[in-house]
Amino acid sequence: PAGGVFVLGIDGMDPVILQRMMDEGRMPNFERLAAEGSFQELGTSNPPQSPVAWSNFVTGMNPGGHGIYDFLHRDPHNYMPISSATPPIGEDDIPGYISIFGWIVPLGGGEIPNNRSGTPFWDQLSDAGVDVEVYRMPGNYPPTPSEAFTLSGMGTVDMRGTPGTYTWYTSEIMLDTSGVKADVEPVTVEDVDGDGTGDTVFTRLKGPPDVFHLIPGEMPGDDDYLTAPVWVHVSPRDDVVWIKAGGDLDAPTSEWVLEVGEWSPWLEMDFEALPWSLLNLRGMARFYVKQVRPEFIMYASPVNIAPGSPAQPITTPDDGAEALYDELGNFFTQGMPEETNALKDGLLDEDDYVKQVAVVHEDGNAMLDLALDRFDGRDCTFMYLSDIDLQCHMLWRHKDPKDPHAPRHPAMGLTPNAPKRWGDLIESFYEGVDVTLGHVRERLPEDATLIVISDHGFQAFTRKIHVNAWLRDNGYLVLKDGATTGSIALGDVDWSKTRAYGVGFNGIYLNLEGREAEGIVPPAQADALADEIIAGLLTLTDDGTRTIYRADKAADVYSGDRLAEAPDVVIGFDKGYGCSDESTLGEVPEPIIEDNMSRWSGNHLMAPEVVPGVLLSTHRLPGDGHDLTDITATLLDHYGLEPGPGMVGTSIYR
Repeated sequence: PAGGVFVLGIDGMDPVILQRMMDEGRMPNFERLAAEGSFQELGTSNPPQSPVAWSNFVTGMNPGGHGIYDFLHRDPHNYMPISSATPPIGEDDIPGYISIFGWIVPLGGGEIPNNRSGTPFWDQLSDAGVDVEVYRMPGNYPPTPSEAFTLSGMGTVDMRGTPGTYTWYTSEIMLDTSGVKADVEPVTVEDVDGDGTGDTVFTRLKGPPDVFHLIPGEMPGDDDYLTAPVWVHVSPRDDVVWIKAGGDLDAPTSEWVLEVGEWSPWLEMDFEALPWSLLNLRGMARFYVKQVRPEFIMYASPVNIAPGSPAQPITTPDDGAEALYDELGNFFTQGMPEETNALKDGLLDEDDYVKQVAVVHEDGNAMLDLALDRFDGRDCTFMYLSDIDLQCHMLWRHKDPKDPHAPRHPAMGLTPNAPKRWGDLIESFYEGVDVTLGHVRERLPEDATLIVISDHGFQAFTRKIHVNAWLRDNGYLVLKDGATTGSIALGDVDWSKTRAYGVGFNGIYLNLEGREAEGIVPPAQADALADEIIAGLLTLTDDGTRTIYRADKAADVYSGDRLAEAPDVVIGFDKGYGCSDESTLGEVPEPIIEDNMSRWSGNHLMAPEVVPGVLLSTHRLPGDGHDLTDITATLLDHYGLEPGPGMVGTSIYR
């Protein structure tokens, strides 16, 4: 084909759900694309986790080449779980510092590189003279240096350096906030004008860590963050507030009048890192007032990096964020912008959540229109859509869209009187993506090639497996002093007796001599031990039901220069099952298997055969059996380029 290529990456779209809804006539634009071109399953990564799958696509390599194996990996120096986006940081990597009048001045940059290896497809295309634009690519934070335009996506942190920490302002007394993934800010509605009615809330919003008062490498405590002031004036009669953020009360940086149940636009604020405004870091947040009486309850989003004045690079070139801001105004920069945490915590309900998702999609649609405006000739553009993935994670318990005869999800007990309409939400998001596809096809030039992919599909997540509890009960993991529960992070594991442990959603590591800090397994015995663990896992049943679809040694499923960093055993759970959050973080609870009672009720962190993605194209495909690395090879082949070193895919059109 002579024209350019436009790739829509729809996170989490499932081929079974899509086919059923097409058959029901509810996805007319997908149905038309499938009839005119092609529709088939697309193989995902092993394991089918988003950062792994999208890294396969970005590089055309398997994880053994690009080095991303999970959302989390472990630091072999201390066994601690860390983000897969960054490499383990040794003591030699931490810069020195000097202290001047209480201020900490690092002696060195201390920049953390992107942990992904390989050459992104956009660099190969850009070097060949192709105009490339890549919007919200997962796993590309920090953005790797490039001549192409790229905007980082999933993995991009908020201003606090976390995946997303929201703030919950409340005048209610919350006795236990230990399980809440938020900054809980107790507030009072003060009677400023003396008329006997509370009218004003004086509070704050936490932003970035106060690095000039932290020793390099030191983790910030609760009071080690820069803050911006927030004032909320409450109407004495109506369910309306006037929010002022940043600056001072008489001259705030941003302000907005907001009704209860309404989302604010982005409100910007500065965080003063050095005195006398020598260094201000610009952030922004959206606010949502849940209620104003009898108690005051308000949500603030994670503080996002403000694209008009980014505190750190989120694009290539560096000024790309400002250029987008000039076209679009403010937009979500946090990598996973849907507010799943507040819904998981039960502080926002599904109606609140769906309103917030609509705001996220407004941002995404505006960016998509801009990308279509800029697409021309033989350009190559990738646009990521988060419209489905997180909604399937959070809303699956209300109705299984893949199996109409599925039993009631155990997490339905959290909201026994949930309205029936919540059960139709996932399908409504599918219908929304169909509208988006129709819009894209209307806007693209006639000679353009359109490829639609998803990184994986979805399944119910009804039972969670505590992998570390299984390792404990089978003698591979030993806790100190004969304990039955504990945590790697709390130092509860007896490494002198432990031969294997779990960190991450799908990985088991051997406590290998010479590799782990206190390794005891001789390298000559590693292969046999991994085989023994795999054989045991494959016998793990749940009241007669198979729980593990497959389990593999890394060397059997990966190849490349970074194979040595892989988990020694990769677990592929069967449908309905997944690793518990506790085991993912290195914790060892009591049971091996129990009901998943979380609102995070749909999942894809299973065997790749259980959750394939989708592939659609405006052109007929001569064969099937493709996976994500084949899409990378297709892009290169379209522009006459050969695959780079370590790439494993082939063009879907050959």
